Order: sequence, then structure tokens, then C-alpha cells
Amino acid sequence: MKEKNIKLVLIALILSVSGLAACSQTSTMSPKTEQSQTGSKQKEKINQTGFPIVNKKITLSMFAPNVGVSKWEDMKFFIEMEKKTNIHFTFSTPPLESFETRKKLLFASKELPDILYGSSLSNSEITAYSKQGFLIPLEELIEQYAPNIQEMFEEYPDVKKSITAADDHIYTLPSVDRSLPWGQSPLWYNGSFLNALHETDLPGTTEELYALLKRFKYEDPNGNGKQDEIPITAMRMTDIHQWFMGFFGIVSIKHGVYNGTVKYGAIQPEYKAYLEYMHQLWEEELLDHETFSQSNEQKIAKGNDNRIGLYAGWGPGAFLGKGDNDENPMVKPVTGPTTVKPVIPISTGQSVGQFAITHVNPNPEATIRWIDYSYSSEGSAFLHSLDVGDVWEWADKDKTTRKYITGLPTNHRGTLTPNYGIAVPQWTRIDFAKSFKNKFAEFNYRETDNKIIANGQVPFPDVFLKPEELDQVMEISTVLNDYVAQMEEKFITGEEPLSKWGQYIQTQKEIGVDRLVEVYQAAYDRFAETK
Repeated sequence: MKEKNIKLVLIALILSVSGLAACSQTSTMSPKTEQSQTGSKQKEKINQTGFPIVNKKITLSMFAPNVGVSKWEDMKFFIEMEKKTNIHFTFSTPPLESFETRKKLLFASKELPDILYGSSLSNSEITAYSKQGFLIPLEELIEQYAPNIQEMFEEYPDVKKSITAADDHIYTLPSVDRSLPWGQSPLWYNGSFLNALHETDLPGTTEELYALLKRFKYEDPNGNGKQDEIPITAMRMTDIHQWFMGFFGIVSIKHGVYNGTVKYGAIQPEYKAYLEYMHQLWEEELLDHETFSQSNEQKIAKGNDNRIGLYAGWGPGAFLGKGDNDENPMVKPVTGPTTVKPVIPISTGQSVGQFAITHVNPNPEATIRWIDYSYSSEGSAFLHSLDVGDVWEWADKDKTTRKYITGLPTNHRGTLTPNYGIAVPQWTRIDFAKSFKNKFAEFNYRETDNKIIANGQVPFPDVFLKPEELDQVMEISTVLNDYVAQMEEKFITGEEPLSKWGQYIQTQKEIGVDRLVEVYQAAYDRFAETK
């Protein structure tokens, strides 16, 4: 990208952001005016504890994403919750694929529902929409009516910190599950390849990994007499690159924290070392040459054909077409030439922005009581898998171990509860998550603890930017992220030589990477100082 083109893009982006800001400030109807036009909505007196929440049935509207398995009004979860609480919902549930677009149109039209559920509101959206008065603060409601959410805050103070906006209000609730805090899908070895090569000790360094990948390519581990094995496959690197960057000490391709200091990963010398390694794998055809072009279906087809040695996925079974078992080990994070210990990104164990109450909701007290049940031990378990016999059964006489009922359709749970394919507002207790036991589940937790958690670091905490900081980040990050992604592909494939590294760094500085780091450092410092 030439300097002139970059400046033109930045100017256009700034004008676009300014235009959006202007539009948001010239609303023809204030939130208070809109609320006065809700007409038939009436505020009902609620019961402080127990069920029902209201004695007289009320109806609220919900906006949420649908994964296409069932209509939400037909789900057992909502039917039983209505019986329990006396709160009925009308649903607007656009398909998950178009949900983000529909969400933006919803706020642009100002025709808001009473609540947003499973809505994945980003921190930037929360900042913008709360500033416009569309989302109401929740902290006083939580204090008065939500003992389970308060209990979660007490057990995980960082959750409360991470959902508290820069103006010290809480506008949304998260989905919290710390049983498997993967930052992205794990890497797995094809166990049959390891067995065929009599490999019992997994690689511990990048050089040992390179040697194993060469064996995958040349020693016919799938035993079909052809040299058709692909040592590593991926989709545009996004499903594997964070692992390989971690081998070289980079916690994120974007902004990350290194001993309290915020750095931008893609300009660090360790990132260059990662690119050099991946380019070598590409040149020697150890990395799939369809990585930057294939669909997920094409990738899975190669796995089902037993041609792949190393791959990313939430479990190896579907990819290899053999069902999940303990025969395919997770990749042990290896040490590169720039690291003493690898660093693998893990999640915060929560997904922010999954529940919000809008300013048109006439019964916020009843609403917060309704959602608080999903943060209780009983309510979260019901939201996940409902009653015994629905999707699970007891695996032992003492009723301590659960197992899923075999023979049910793959998507059966999604016909009963919204907790399928999306992040929903809840607090999943670790002991409940681990009560679903089978051979693979126990293997999965063990591998995760020993390989991911042992080397894990949250790249950057969930923090809120001030509105003026958000404006600056938006101006810079859109251009910067696209440029970094393009250059990652070009450097790995050799379309651009790494001899242009200095020019690559200079271009990022011209886009504004140093200012981006300054903003995130300030936000991180505020977060770290908050109790």
C-alpha cells in the first residue's frame, strides 16, 4: 500500500465516522419521547423474591439471533419460564448470519425491543448506544433484585470490572463459563499419523515440530501408498496463527499486554520470526497451499479423507469423521528461538454484551429478576440442558455424573433452549460443566489444563474506551487490521519478501499504530487500577 493511498483511505474513513457521529446526534426523537409512545405498556408491581415474578402476566419483546433450529416461542425453556415467572415474550429473531446487520438497523430505526438477548453487543456499541440513551444502567437493579448476579460479581470481581463502562455504569450482562477458557479452537494431531510413525513424544520446540511435519509429508502415515498427506491445514491462518505466534512469544497479532506494557503484536521482532517460520513451512509445502482460499467444507473433507496431520477445531471427531475420542492429542505448545516459554491466548471465560434492557422497557425490575434466574445454579443448568430426559440422563446411581442421551438428532438441544450455537446470558458453574462425563470429555479437560491453561494468558482484558478514545481507535484500526491481514498472507506465501519488513513497519506507523497503542495503554492502566 502506497503512502498516498493510505492517506486517502484514512481521510475517507474519518469523514465516514464523522458522518455517522453527526447522524447519531441529530435524532428526530429522543428516547424519552419514544418511551412515552409505547402506549399500552404498563408497569406491574413485582414480587421481591420467589415465583411468580409478577402476579399479573406481562408481555415483553425480545430481540435475539436464531441459529435456525427452532422458533423461540416453541422452545421448552421459554414455555416453562413463562409458567414460572408470569412473563411472556414476543420474539424478533433474525438469522444468526444477518443478525449483526439487523442489530445495527434496529438501533438506527430506534424501534427497539424491551430486551436484547444473546446480542453480542461490543464495548464500542455499548458505549455508543448508552450515550444515546437507548440502554439503561443496570447496577442499581442488580443491587436490589439480582442476588445471583451479585454472587457472581463476588466470586469473579474481574467480571464486574470488565462490564463496567467508562462512565461507571453497567449496561449489559455477560455469558460466563470458565470451564474451558479457550481463546480459540485448539490444535490437534492426527493420532493415526503419530501411531503410524511410532511417535510417542510430542515435539517440544519449533525445530522438532518442523521435523515431525516433514515426516507427515514424506513417510505415508495414512498408509495409502500416495504422497497425498498435508501436514497442516487452516483457513486463512485465523484458526491456527495465534498458536504459532504464541510459540514465538506473541500473545496477539493486535494489541496485547506484555508484563503490564501494551504492545502491538504485528510489529514486534518475534512476529517477524513467526512469519519466517510459516514462510518456510509454505515453501516446503508443509502448510496447505489452499489455506488462504479454501472453505470450511473443503477443509473438513480433507480431514475426513485422513490426509491432514495437524489442524484446529473444537474437537477432532467431526474433522476426522471418527467421533471424538482420546486418540488424537492436543498439540503441546512448543518453544521457538525467541521464547523461553510459549504463550497461548486464553479467553476471559466470558462473552460480554449478551443481555441489555432498553429504555422502552416498562418493567425493568421484573426483567432483571427474570434474567437473574439464569445466573443461579438451578437456572443456568435448566437453560443449558433443561430437565433429565430432555437431552441428558444420570450416568450413575448417586446422580453426580450426567451423560447426553445417545441417538438424539445433533441439533436436538437447540429445539428446546436458546443455549445452542450462540452465547447466552448466564453463569455456568464449573462443577456443572464438568458433570457431563465421558471418555473424551475427561481427556479434553486434562489436555486443556496441561497444555493450554499451563501456558495461557488473556491477550487483553475486556475494557471500555472513552468515547473520544473510541473515535480514534475506529479511525486507525479498520485500516490497520486490513493491512496487517493482507501482509501476513503476502509474507507467508512469498508474494512480498521479508526484506521489506522495515517498509512494513513504517506503513503501520503512518496508519497510526503508535497512537493506537497509547490509547489501549491508557485504557489498560485505568482497568488495572480499578478495584
